[in-house]
Amino acid sequence: MPSKYETAVYTKEQLENARTKGQLIGWAQGAVSVGLLLFLLQFLGWIPLLLVGGLVGFGAYKFVTRKK
Repeated sequence: MPSKYETAVYTKEQLENARTKGQLIGWAQGAVSVGLLLFLLQFLGWIPLLLVGGLVGFGAYKFVTRKK
């Protein structure tokens, strides 16, 4: 099997490898996010963090549902 392809067609094995790597990267990003959240909770407490999270969520909702 050639290592370089003339066209943009990928083998099934290459697609599976890319999908697996993407899932692993996603799990790692999620783990880091949870770790940072727990680290912030240690210093801030629940109430301020929930208020900020609510404001960010509301802003994201307004951004997604805006008229184009």
